Amino acid sequence: MQPQFEGIDAVYKSKADNKDIRDLLVKLVPKAKAQMGTFAQKFKGRNPQETCKNIFDYIKSNFTYVADGGEQIIKLPSALLRKKVGDCKSYSLFTASILENLKIPYKFVYTSYSANPIPQHVYVVTENGCIIDVVYGIFNQEKKPTYKYTQDMNVRYMSGISGDCSCDSQMGKVTIISKDKRQAAAASVKATAKKVGKSVSIVGLSGGRALVLAMVKKNLDGFATKMQKIDTNKLKSSWQKAGGDFTTLQSAIKEGSSKPAKRLGFLGKLQKLVKSKGGVRGLGAMTEGEIQAAIVTVSTAIGTALVPAGGTAAGASLGAALAAMYPTIIDMLKQTPATESDIIQGGDDLTLDLVEEGGTATSFSFGTILPIIAIGGAIFYFATKKK
Repeated sequence: MQPQFEGIDAVYKSKADNKDIRDLLVKLVPKAKAQMGTFAQKFKGRNPQETCKNIFDYIKSNFTYVADGGEQIIKLPSALLRKKVGDCKSYSLFTASILENLKIPYKFVYTSYSANPIPQHVYVVTENGCIIDVVYGIFNQEKKPTYKYTQDMNVRYMSGISGDCSCDSQMGKVTIISKDKRQAAAASVKATAKKVGKSVSIVGLSGGRALVLAMVKKNLDGFATKMQKIDTNKLKSSWQKAGGDFTTLQSAIKEGSSKPAKRLGFLGKLQKLVKSKGGVRGLGAMTEGEIQAAIVTVSTAIGTALVPAGGTAAGASLGAALAAMYPTIIDMLKQTPATESDIIQGGDDLTLDLVEEGGTATSFSFGTILPIIAIGGAIFYFATKKK
């Protein structure tokens, strides 16, 4: 029987760094183990290898991977089973809770795939070497990392994480499960912003959605024109995954499609990057998570071209929203000629005037609000991960 959803919603730290997230993951193991006491038995195989495969297959078949954005969320198993959506942290905690109950020794593995030693990803490896990284997508395999750190776990040792990974970058709020508290945080941010005379609607993905809408209205890279050709249900589902109102997007598409496309270079650059890594479906093709990470990377690079005052922070916010719209972006890439330039264009006619989703004009000053909402490249820690 599945564990009963407890509805826990607790903010662990309002200003947490990378190590805080890793520490919290370890601290939640006993609670996760307790939730999964009975349900864990359904995964027991004839040997540890078969058990690992049962866990891998269940996660891959029953949950949808969505990377966290500005607020890092760790879902306990009961929440993951109910919500059906999570990222590598929640997947790893779910896996650990089963292995704990079945008394199979394991370790958390933290990895980085760039020159930055700060871990971008976490998965589980058992003592006998079985790799459970569902986000990478291939059972008992892992992508070779640039940096790799491990934390052995068992029922007798759950006190913390040893060693120093130089993981001291500041990140956003870390929450076990979040809904109401995110809304409360949004209200708090807006209240704080008013004190400094700024209108703000860039909490979570809302800033990224505002940028997407502005791009569509200007038909940058033919966004509006291309979106017209995408299946309505797919487009609606993608936009709603980014937290947006579909009627608002439809209005933006109608406005943008009446204008000639202006080349920005986003789709050209993304297409070149994806193809250089094996493409979408070809041999050695990138996983969905890797393409989402590429979307964030390219978006961050174009931030200054779109919002000069916002720079990479604006681009990272845009990337989070576009990554959530993954199916739509893939369909737009298919409509983009292979010969399209990957040179990022700038200029006044490409600079975005942001509008809130409700249609009310607003003034965004990323330079001023950055300290308030702690948005930036560092907070995309697990969002820019992969595998």
